[in-house]
Amino acid sequence: MLSPDFAARALEAAGIGGWELDLATRSLRWTAITFAIHELQPDRQPDVEAAIRFYRADAQPVIRAAVVDAIESGACWDLELPFITARGRSIWVRACGCAQRESGRTVRLTGTFQDVTARHELADQTERLSMVVRQMTNAVVITGPDGRTEWINDAFVHLTGYSLTNMLGRVPGQVLQGPDTDPETVRHIRCCLAAGRGFEVEVVNYTAAGQPYWIAVTCTPLRDGFGRLTGFIAVETDVTARRQAEDAAFREAQVRERTEALLHDVLDALPSAVTAYDTEDRLILTNKAFKEMFPISAGFAIAGRTLEDLVRLGVAHGQYPDAGTTADEQEAFAAGYLELQRHASGPRSLRLPDNRFVLACERRSDTGYLVCVRSDTTELMRAEAKLRAQAQRDPLTGLANRAAFVDAMRSSLEPGLELQPVAGALMLFDVDHFKSINDTLGHGAGDAVLVEIAARLRSSIRGRDLAVRLGGDEFVVIMPGLTETTTATARIDAIQAQLALPMLISGQTLSITSSAGVTLFPRDGRDPDALLKAADLALYDSKRNGRGRWCFFHTSHTETAELHGIGCAGLRSALARGGINVSFQPRRLLGGGHSGFGAQARWHDGRKWVVSTDFVPTTGDAGLVIELVRASLAASLGHLRALRQRGLEPGPVALKIGGIQLMRTTFVNDTLEMLRRHGLTPADLELEVPVSVVQDGPSAAIKAVFSQIRASGLSLVLEGLGHGPIPLAAIFELPVDRITVGGSLVAGIASPGPGRRLVRSLLSIAAEMEVSTLAEHVGTLEQWSFLKAHGCAAAWGNMVHPPLLTLDEMEVYLAAVAGETIRAPVAIVC
Repeated sequence: MLSPDFAARALEAAGIGGWELDLATRSLRWTAITFAIHELQPDRQPDVEAAIRFYRADAQPVIRAAVVDAIESGACWDLELPFITARGRSIWVRACGCAQRESGRTVRLTGTFQDVTARHELADQTERLSMVVRQMTNAVVITGPDGRTEWINDAFVHLTGYSLTNMLGRVPGQVLQGPDTDPETVRHIRCCLAAGRGFEVEVVNYTAAGQPYWIAVTCTPLRDGFGRLTGFIAVETDVTARRQAEDAAFREAQVRERTEALLHDVLDALPSAVTAYDTEDRLILTNKAFKEMFPISAGFAIAGRTLEDLVRLGVAHGQYPDAGTTADEQEAFAAGYLELQRHASGPRSLRLPDNRFVLACERRSDTGYLVCVRSDTTELMRAEAKLRAQAQRDPLTGLANRAAFVDAMRSSLEPGLELQPVAGALMLFDVDHFKSINDTLGHGAGDAVLVEIAARLRSSIRGRDLAVRLGGDEFVVIMPGLTETTTATARIDAIQAQLALPMLISGQTLSITSSAGVTLFPRDGRDPDALLKAADLALYDSKRNGRGRWCFFHTSHTETAELHGIGCAGLRSALARGGINVSFQPRRLLGGGHSGFGAQARWHDGRKWVVSTDFVPTTGDAGLVIELVRASLAASLGHLRALRQRGLEPGPVALKIGGIQLMRTTFVNDTLEMLRRHGLTPADLELEVPVSVVQDGPSAAIKAVFSQIRASGLSLVLEGLGHGPIPLAAIFELPVDRITVGGSLVAGIASPGPGRRLVRSLLSIAAEMEVSTLAEHVGTLEQWSFLKAHGCAAAWGNMVHPPLLTLDEMEVYLAAVAGETIRAPVAIVC
């Protein structure tokens, strides 16, 4: 049996104090351990109430009740209560007590007293840790040393779908791993567990529903105080979203890498040079075509280099041939080039050192990146230049065409705000009687004439001049710098002289003439149309004065043109209302006797009477000419019929016609029909044809028409000899009944010389041909006498009688000359 001392020593060794309360004496005794727990000196023995007051206030009622109950009933107690030591330190104590009873009542209380603070703190800590683990969002699993599950938290259940019941006693990996779990990772986990080592891995596990998820596992071994392995605790973090994001990012990176590789392949396959710059205008990339197209700049094209550096280095090393040679020129070029490129100013052409051209385009993206594209347009520009040259060349002669003329004049007249217009002369000319060349020799010959004219123009103009074929037989010569009329006169005379040299066409030698109008620019106009109009007016004046000549434009031409326009309007109005009338010019035989009338068309324009000699419609008014001749013929035949109805014999009427009427296939039949309607015959009408129609020799078509007229019974007169060269061949070849000696030849009779000899020769030739003659504008006795002496048959003019305007005047005149009438035609002048 153990002694009491042994028990006391055992309690002391365990850190357990003892106490005893004698109820009879109310004395309380403590062991040394009890004093130590109270942090009191042994000499300060408290009483029962003092001892109870060491407990925390909320625990004092509990201990007091236990003591009272033990005294009264003999019950024992074993309590763990909060306690305040004499030094004020809060601890937890275990107080145990029991009662000793004698004769049915308690005489003594004894017990033990122990400091259990450490255990309470450990329990609290464990509880708190347990609460934390339970509240963690990370899954936690605790296993034994063999790796089998002993505990899991709620997060583990939520993550995996497995409860503690499902997992208890099972190795987590065997439950959670699946087909996509990496075998190498599994082997690594098993090796670490077998060696009692911790590990950190990311692995694919599967939920109870079979869904895969990624977790990051941190596994730590648990050991006791002696270092023995007691188990493992694994904290698992769901990283599925991160791994999916990483996988997506990886796939995106792969796609981006493939896309970028494809983009580089595409860029390198492009024939256009491409460069790209970031928001700070630093180079990002170039393609293969850039290196080939810009070999100089490519040597400096390093990623990160600024656009400005690249441009300036390119300028300095000759990449841009248009940059100039001086420092100032190169600086200006570089600044301008950078300004255009940075602000993506739109497509523009750029020349390269090897005389190639590129189209430069830039675009600034919404994110601020600058992309520059350079496309080689050399072949396109050469093709365009070729097409442009072809488009501005006359295909027959090789001269510039109308489009080139307009461009050249605009560049001269509109050189820019800072420059004055270029001054010079413009010569517009056409070939006199060109139509007869086509009619007699064929259009091939006509084309050959035009080609020869073009060749002569090239040889006779200066290097800065421009020869142009407007179309047909119309040509223009632009002569910049000819500001003096004297200089221009010499140049134009030289050109006309060159054109007038004989030329061999289709085996025949032709001598052609040209008529020209000349304007000075910008004096006479500041646009091509105005200058052409002015030159055309001058050209018309040249033709009207005899052809084969030229004249400068002056303001009177414009006034004449305006009057002509007014006259055209008046003539149209007169034709529309049937207002065409005629006057009759009496004619007499130089040997005596009436020889008919010359009739002239006239009309009233609302202000005055207009006669046809004051108004000659241009070729553009061909319709008016045809209508005027028809109306004049109707009026003349009407007067002739009226005079005969009055018992008078005026003689036949003659009609002056031009090439326009002759070439109308219905002209002869229409004329015969009009005679029939007026009760007249072909013998009552003579047709006067201007000599200009056959000036260059009668064409086959003209001969055919003349033969048709003669066969119809109508008479033919070749009118106007003396206005230009006399076509003797036409007089001999054509079936004419009469020729007229023009007023210009008659005027030359007044003085001895070539004029008289020409008239004398012409009258002699007509006599040899047995062709009658009529002199025009005879106004002096000297002229009358000369013409009579050399065999001229008839004349009209002031020496004969003024024109007669009405039927009554004609009746008076015919009554006065009654018996003198010689049956000779009366000419109508239109």
